[in-house]
Amino acid sequence: MVDLPMQTNSETYLKMVKARAELVMDHPFFGSLALRLKLKEDPTCETTWSDGRILAFNPAYIELLPLPKVTGIQAHEVMHLACQHHTRRKGRDHKLWNVAGDYAINWLLLEAGFELPEGFLVDPAYKDKSVDEIYTVLIKQHEEEKSGGEGQDQGKGQEEDADQKQDRGLTEQGDSHDGSEEDEDEDQESLFGDPGKSGEVRDATAPDGRPASPADITNAEKDWRIALGHALAMGDLPAGLERLLGYVTNPRLDWKTILRRFIDASARDDYSWMPPNRRYVHMGLHLPSLRSQKLPEIVLAIDTSGSISENELEQFAAEVSAILEDYDTRINVVYCDAKVAGIETYERWDLPLQLNPKGGGGTDFRPPFQWVEEQGRQPACLIYLTDLECNRYPEEPVYPVLWAKIGNRGMTPPFGELIEIE
Repeated sequence: MVDLPMQTNSETYLKMVKARAELVMDHPFFGSLALRLKLKEDPTCETTWSDGRILAFNPAYIELLPLPKVTGIQAHEVMHLACQHHTRRKGRDHKLWNVAGDYAINWLLLEAGFELPEGFLVDPAYKDKSVDEIYTVLIKQHEEEKSGGEGQDQGKGQEEDADQKQDRGLTEQGDSHDGSEEDEDEDQESLFGDPGKSGEVRDATAPDGRPASPADITNAEKDWRIALGHALAMGDLPAGLERLLGYVTNPRLDWKTILRRFIDASARDDYSWMPPNRRYVHMGLHLPSLRSQKLPEIVLAIDTSGSISENELEQFAAEVSAILEDYDTRINVVYCDAKVAGIETYERWDLPLQLNPKGGGGTDFRPPFQWVEEQGRQPACLIYLTDLECNRYPEEPVYPVLWAKIGNRGMTPPFGELIEIE
């Protein structure tokens, strides 16, 4: 990244300073975070961009905007950073990531009373959704449009696809640039762009401007989490902001970590005096060592009502298999829609799991629990993979239950633990 010279005497620079001052006075939460950024002119960018250290802007673009929209674009950049969109892209498409980020934050900015530049992206369907959830939807739509545009019905179909892409900011690489130097540096400037016309977020960089290392990313996230904590104390939070930023101030554990902890907690440790525990021999202590980890049989209930995709099944099965390789156990897989549609039993040597869902009707959560009772089973735990779009629950059993939720709908179960599969 080129280190851009700071401009302190241009009218557009002073306009940016004035807009930031208005943020500090009228919106202290946004203003306190905006003050962390170094203002720099960058005539090569479309609108503005920030990487968590710099707020760069195209003077020609800022010159055309009225001051309220300049204030709005700075608040937009701040929200990207507060949500740590600059550290969480992890190789995903830059422009689609910006589109997803815009959809995640723009509704909140509008509710807070900010004005955004013409062309900003907002869609009620994405309200209260995270950038990761939105990106998953967008990339799927984008891939479907690309595959659908090849072969038949070209012409009219291609024209419609282009319009749809433009509506969501999903233009092909280079469409949102001037077209003069896009192909000269494919790994850098040609990959940038602002489909939403409200301010671009770029990946965090090292203090010297080089690409960030994992340690730099960790430090950037920590710095912004601390800054966010200070900003939250300002107390001018618009409705929904705390919910949107909740994962930053109170980060959730990855579902895989929670799943492993849940299964670990159900395991029984088997100790032996031969050989002794090597950790303590040098201290003259002879203590038993862990011989093996035994896990009584578990029940894995799979909702086969048609709401869980093959990819999601494979992802979940792979993770469960990796965990259960550490244990001597038996797994009873119960496929269920409105009734038990099939049973499969796996021993440790049968791993990895190969889930073959059966059924496809309505949904009822009671049959797997009834099956356990009828069979006289005493499982260490029951894990239910479902979208939770059902209200027919059994009475709470004596064994632990973990609901592994797919999707963003569904209700909170009346008992057991809950993880959300992203």
